[in-house]
Amino acid sequence: MPFELSVNLEYGFHEAGDRIEARIAAAAAAGFRKVELFLLKDRDLPAIRQALDGHGVTLISTVADYLTQLVDPATHEGFCTTFRQAAENALALGCRNVVVTSGRGVPWLKRPVQLGIFADALKRLVPIAEELDVVILLESANTRHDHPGVLCSTTEDSIRVAEMVDSLRVRVLYDIYHSVVEGEDPALVLPQVAPWLAHVQIADAPGRGEPGSGAIDWPAMLRLVAANGYTGPIGIECQPTGPSAQAFALIRDLAARI
Repeated sequence: MPFELSVNLEYGFHEAGDRIEARIAAAAAAGFRKVELFLLKDRDLPAIRQALDGHGVTLISTVADYLTQLVDPATHEGFCTTFRQAAENALALGCRNVVVTSGRGVPWLKRPVQLGIFADALKRLVPIAEELDVVILLESANTRHDHPGVLCSTTEDSIRVAEMVDSLRVRVLYDIYHSVVEGEDPALVLPQVAPWLAHVQIADAPGRGEPGSGAIDWPAMLRLVAANGYTGPIGIECQPTGPSAQAFALIRDLAARI
């Protein structure tokens, strides 16, 4: 079954300019019907919604916050407000997936304790997610290159936290780039994360360029994702090394032939 692709417009179609509306138009012109964004706070949501609707494009994920250190219980109440606003902004754009990350860990608490505190924060978000009918996508990010010090750096971290929360509102976003850079073997990780998996993102490694610019075997990787039962869209979250439509040609061709 072919995979549908989505494009993160914080990176993709940058040649269209800084306005997200222009990047939406460029993505649509290149044949993409699904896109992703980071933070929606302080953006012109009506203009973005008009662009999405006008070009027949769907926003499938956005991010609640980057910086909140959720290993600190003192941040949890404020993060509930942050998450609610992010979820309401997402809903205004027709999106029901809100990405949550752990923030930085601390050196003075054992790792299981820190993961438990992060899980406590997510438990406080679950009633909000249920009320608004959104899904929390839990994402780990590599510490070796892009996000030094982040608490949840491995796929196992995300799985453990999701298990502690034990809610259908908390699913896992598996980013193949972060996983590979962190030293994981996707052939081992994907079967473990499959019961929790709600979204997959990709970029090549090394370099975080488009698929085909690094060393990952993408035909094999896409077959692996499919073999583990994932049928949803795959998000291209990379920094293109050339014009986006050309840079994404390889992965589009491969995704269409799975």
